[in-house]
Amino acid sequence: SFSEPDVMATRCAFDLGELRWVPQGDVERICLHRAQDTSWRLDLGAAGEVPLSAVRGVSRPGAGGFLTLEVADLGQLGLRCKSEDAAKLFHGELSRRLAEYERFERYDQNSVQGYFQYYGKLPNQQNMLQDTTRTSVYRQAILENPSDFLGASVMDLGAGSGILSFFSAQAGASTVYAVEASSMAEVVRLLADSNAARFPSSRIEVLAKPIELVSPEDVAGKVDVLVSEPIGTFLFNERMIESYLVARDRFLKPGGKMFPNIGDLFIAPFSDAVLHWEYSNKNTFWKCKDFYGLDLTAVAKRCTEEQFRKPVVDYINPECLVSAAQVKRFDFATVPVESLHNIELPFDFEVNQPCLVHGIAGWFDAIFQGSNRTVTLSTAPWCPGTHWYQIRFLLETPLAVNAGQHVEGTLRMEANSMQSYFVRVHMQIKGTSISSESHVVDLKDPEYRFFGQQAGYQPNTGYQQAQAANASATAAQ
Repeated sequence: SFSEPDVMATRCAFDLGELRWVPQGDVERICLHRAQDTSWRLDLGAAGEVPLSAVRGVSRPGAGGFLTLEVADLGQLGLRCKSEDAAKLFHGELSRRLAEYERFERYDQNSVQGYFQYYGKLPNQQNMLQDTTRTSVYRQAILENPSDFLGASVMDLGAGSGILSFFSAQAGASTVYAVEASSMAEVVRLLADSNAARFPSSRIEVLAKPIELVSPEDVAGKVDVLVSEPIGTFLFNERMIESYLVARDRFLKPGGKMFPNIGDLFIAPFSDAVLHWEYSNKNTFWKCKDFYGLDLTAVAKRCTEEQFRKPVVDYINPECLVSAAQVKRFDFATVPVESLHNIELPFDFEVNQPCLVHGIAGWFDAIFQGSNRTVTLSTAPWCPGTHWYQIRFLLETPLAVNAGQHVEGTLRMEANSMQSYFVRVHMQIKGTSISSESHVVDLKDPEYRFFGQQAGYQPNTGYQQAQAANASATAAQ
């Protein structure tokens, strides 16, 4: 159950002729409420309910008991509260809920600036475009669902180079709103103008701002389809999916389509003695007892802890997995934004061989359930590689497990202001008191081990072929 912040107040409308707020009825209960696993809603009494996403602002002018709200489709409303203290309390609660729903302005501004600078550079867009698995699956999902795109209005969130906008136009969309907050918006405009003859029946509108700042005036009504590639490592890094859900709440028609509409997050225990040895010995330099006359060994422990706080991003040999994976599904059409601030993945794995369990591996599937067909983009270890690779969270102290024993525990993700998550894994051998816990892992600070392990496991994939060809072409210049 949840507490429901409320206030007794009279709704008011602003009379432009008299330049004053005019009461619109009697005193009534105004409250915020939500059920389990749903988003907050604001009950405005006789004026009806609106989702929190429809509330664009709340203010408390002066020190009295009067509040003003800006609500989509209703405009500006006034609330004349029965007491000043109640008005102050409700204003604080509503402001807090709005900030929790829409956290963009609460992110660390250095993180936001770095994020948009990164995606505003063509080499980084090229890296994603040359991920042939990613690009071809998105194109397949869009073009092979003509019932969803032909003549439709589409919003492409985080458009980047605009590739999904152009795929939507190829599928016959009438209007595409390409929402891109980085300087890459200029590239979308350039490509849209230079390719206009290729999409004579489509109009591409570039909105050079974050989705949180897009207003109803920027979009002609709500859209039929929302497309986006909001995915980071382990699905949720960069927290772009929350912006995807904000776009859903504010701009997608009821029953509209989302591409993708489902994210499946997979985890499984792994055993990799080479990887664990490698990380355990990255402190070798700090074990030096005579570095120009200085003993560095006091720092060795800290170095080890720093290494084990880094998630490992590389391709995982499926043979390292010691149990069948478990999955948690996220339905992007219904999942509340607020539920992604703290994510828990409880697990219970039956280990299939005697081994040391060195941690938890993870990957994801993005699923596109269109009207004509369903398409899946998988980043599993046995599938063609992508620029997301897979991810591993290491235990500094591994668990020795026999075949048939179970390891149980929880992987917890806590959202942070750096547009990412802190991750912690607790694992225990079932039926015993033997357990191990990871350090707090910073999902935004990974070790891209693949680049330094040329002899490591590499799936045969078009993405690697494209990267190799691009590297060869660059070297030849």
